[in-house]
Amino acid sequence: MKTLLSGAVVVTCNESHNVLRPGDVLIEDDRIAFVGPKYEGDYDQKVHLGGYLLMPGLINAHTHSSMTLFRSKADDVDLRTFLQERVWPLEAKLTDEDAYVGSLLSAIEMLKSGVTCYVDMYFFEEGLVRAALDTGIRAVITPGIIEVPGLVKALGHWDQRTNTVIDFCRRWENYTGRIHTGLGPHAPYTLPFEALKEISSEAKRNDLPVHIHLVETKEERDNFNSKGLGSTVGALEEAGFFEAKVISAHSVWIEEGDEHIYTRHHAGVAHCPISNAKLGVGVAPINRMLSAGVNVGLGTDSAASNNNLNLWEELKFAPLIAKAVSQNPLVISAEQALWMATRLGAMAIHRSDIGVIANGMKADVIALDIDRPEFLPATTASDYVHHLVYSANKDMVKHVWVNGSKVVENGQLLMLDEAETIKKAGVVAARLLEG
Repeated sequence: MKTLLSGAVVVTCNESHNVLRPGDVLIEDDRIAFVGPKYEGDYDQKVHLGGYLLMPGLINAHTHSSMTLFRSKADDVDLRTFLQERVWPLEAKLTDEDAYVGSLLSAIEMLKSGVTCYVDMYFFEEGLVRAALDTGIRAVITPGIIEVPGLVKALGHWDQRTNTVIDFCRRWENYTGRIHTGLGPHAPYTLPFEALKEISSEAKRNDLPVHIHLVETKEERDNFNSKGLGSTVGALEEAGFFEAKVISAHSVWIEEGDEHIYTRHHAGVAHCPISNAKLGVGVAPINRMLSAGVNVGLGTDSAASNNNLNLWEELKFAPLIAKAVSQNPLVISAEQALWMATRLGAMAIHRSDIGVIANGMKADVIALDIDRPEFLPATTASDYVHHLVYSANKDMVKHVWVNGSKVVENGQLLMLDEAETIKKAGVVAARLLEG
C-alpha cells in the first residue's frame, strides 16, 4: 500500500534539520519510501495536506503507562513518600486487567498528542502489550524488576522475575513490527547490586535494552556514595552494567565525568524535566551531557508525577529550565530540543529506525494543523522548528500514522472506543482508591 502525503510543510528532524516548504512524503507499507519537494511516481492513496506540518512522531523515552490510574494521588510530596506511601500500596492492589485499562488510557492520551512511541517500565506486561496492540501505538515495554515489600509476593524475587521478563521478551519482541521489549530493573536502591550486574548480562546476552532509574535524587546519590564505591554510574561501569544497551531515566545527580561514561557506552538518557521539577529533585545537567555527546531523549515519567503525558510540555520546558538554571539563553537551542523529542530520542532508546522523516525509516508520522495564530509569522525554514518548540501544543495534532497505518484522524482514534475506555478507567480507579 502506497500512501502519498502531499503539500505539507515537512520538518524532517534529520541531522541538517531540513525543512521542505512544501514537500511530499510517500509511505509504502510500514516505511517511508520518498521524501522530497515533489513526488512524481505511482501511489494508491493521496492525502492533501496543505496548511499542515508533517514531522516524525514524538518519542516518550520514559513513562509508567498504567499509572494514569493514580493521577493526582501523589501530588506535592517528595519521591520517598511518593513511592512508599502513595504508589507502592496502590500497585499492590492492581490486576492485569487494571494495568491494561490504565495503559489504554495512556496510549489514548499520547497518540492524540502526537506521541507515536513510548518506553514503558511497569508490571503486568501482558496487559501492556494488549493496550499497545489495541490502540496502534509503538511501545518499548521493559517489565519492571524490583525487590520491595508488597511487590515481591506478586512478582517473585529479582532472579525469578528476570527469567519471567526474558521469556516475555522472547515471545513479544517485534510483534506486528511495533512491539519492542527490554528489561526494567527499577533502580540501584530497590535491587541488590549483584542483581543489576546479572540483569545487564542477561540483557546483553539477548540483545535487549535495559531501562533503569539512575541518580534521580540527591539523597539517592549521597546514600550510594557513602558506600565508598565511587559514583553510582562509575560503579555500574566497573561492574559491566553499561555493556548492555542502557536507557538511564533521570540522571539528575550524576557526578562530573559520569557523562563521559554514558558516551563511551552509548547509554541513552531519558530527561524528564517536569516530573523532576514537580518532585523537587533538581534539574538534570543535559547541556553537559549533550556537549559530551550523550544521546538524550525526553520523557514525561508517569501521570502520577507529571500529571499528564503531553510531550509538547517537556519539549518546551527542557530548554527553558536549562537556560534559567545556567542563566545562559544560548544553551539548548530549539533545534536541539526538537531533536531530543524525535531523532536523538530514538537513539537514546536504541531505536535506529524511527525519529526522522527519511527514506527507509519506519513510517511514524504526525500531521499538525498550522493554519493557526501560534504559527505566524513563518518566513524562514527555522521558524517552523522554533514554533514547534515554543508555540505548538497537542491540540494542533490532527493525524497520526504509526508503522505506516493511520491511527488518529481529525483528532480521533481509529482503533478504539475512547469513551468506553474512559468509563472503564473510572470504575477501576474508584475500586483501587476505596478505603
